[in-house]
Amino acid sequence: MTYLLLPRLHIRAANALAGNAAISPAKVMACVLFGHNLGLKINCRPSRVAILHHDAQLLGEYGSDGFYDFHPQQRRGATFIDSVDYSSKNPHALSLQPTASCHLTLSLLFEVRGGINIERVKRFLRTARIAGGNIDSHGEIEAADDLDALHLPKGFWLIERSDLLDTDGSPVDALVTAIGRKSVRAEAPETRNPGDPPPPLPDSWLAASVLGYAMTTPFEPRAGVRQTDDGETPLHAFCEPLLGLVQYVSTKDYGPRPIPWWEHTWLQDDVFVVRQTQSIPSV
Repeated sequence: MTYLLLPRLHIRAANALAGNAAISPAKVMACVLFGHNLGLKINCRPSRVAILHHDAQLLGEYGSDGFYDFHPQQRRGATFIDSVDYSSKNPHALSLQPTASCHLTLSLLFEVRGGINIERVKRFLRTARIAGGNIDSHGEIEAADDLDALHLPKGFWLIERSDLLDTDGSPVDALVTAIGRKSVRAEAPETRNPGDPPPPLPDSWLAASVLGYAMTTPFEPRAGVRQTDDGETPLHAFCEPLLGLVQYVSTKDYGPRPIPWWEHTWLQDDVFVVRQTQSIPSV
């Protein structure tokens, strides 16, 4: 097994719209699928990814009430829909499309099966995108057979917090309640001895994120579907995003816990999800 570190990827104008219900810079699904694309281009197989968040800037305007009066930047459509722009009173003008964008700085750590050619990775990053955003720059890429040989930067791990949504009530209500609750910083013991369990995680920095897709139609051949690099036309299905809950935890607070890897899987034939491979202790 080989580990690949892509440090401090500066991503410009990434998509921040998490379905129709939330705006979020936590791009877990996008990072997992970015790893899949990376593997296809450099002839290896990234099996898991860990996400270190450094910075995010939502693109929009803020009113007098701060974040709660945030208005994301909007863009006009590039083409008419069926030759008629259905949402504009002006028959010669293109309507605004619902969008939300952000600038991101992330470090991605991949667990890879197969060899890694650093020069091919660099060439891939010149034109690659994450969540639709351009990668303008990055730090020094590293690859090693031992995690301890990598120079992981400081930042905030993205970890899964589905445990906060385990409720008998509405999962939507549980998501809103979890995000809106008052944060409480866990108190670490004054002294720690070797072998002691890591300190409790802080209860803060929760965000909604797309963690899966549920198909709403069967997979079947459709016109206009994007082809693969080999020229094949894959089967296509329409789907709806599945929102989950993630938490930003600083590397200092996270401590010596296992790396919070994300990987993709099919729960059933019509539900595709990303999830963490080991459980994170609750706060």
